[in-house]
Amino acid sequence: MEIPFLVFLKLNLMSDLIKSVKLEFTTLDFYNSYVVSTLNDGAVFRKNEFLQLMEVCQDNFKDNKFVYISNRENNYNVDPTIYIQLEKFRKNLVGIAIVSNKVSSINMAEFERNFSKAAFNIFLELKDAEEWAEGLIKKVGL
Repeated sequence: MEIPFLVFLKLNLMSDLIKSVKLEFTTLDFYNSYVVSTLNDGAVFRKNEFLQLMEVCQDNFKDNKFVYISNRENNYNVDPTIYIQLEKFRKNLVGIAIVSNKVSSINMAEFERNFSKAAFNIFLELKDAEEWAEGLIKKVGL
């Protein structure tokens, strides 16, 4: 039996997926050098959620460097003061990518960029953010 092209393409894109973790407010998809977070619709991302997310990331990446990709396909609120907490994780968290095609999310990400000391970039497509993350990890050394 032949595998339809679209199914094969989907399987091929997911081949690097290590594991998925579902938290109360987000789903985290872990890859070798980055994590893709898709927050639930209506969630509020504050300090407690950030610290919980980072704990799961540190459990997965250990002492390795990684990039956090926020896949903003849902509507939710981010408390920009969470970026103050980033300093505690700068040894491992080397970059943040925001992915959205919504003008409001892009504008919010532009505002959030002011608070981040980590490399920060905004993308319209997830694949572009993933390529940037892999390039950034190669640049800083895994």
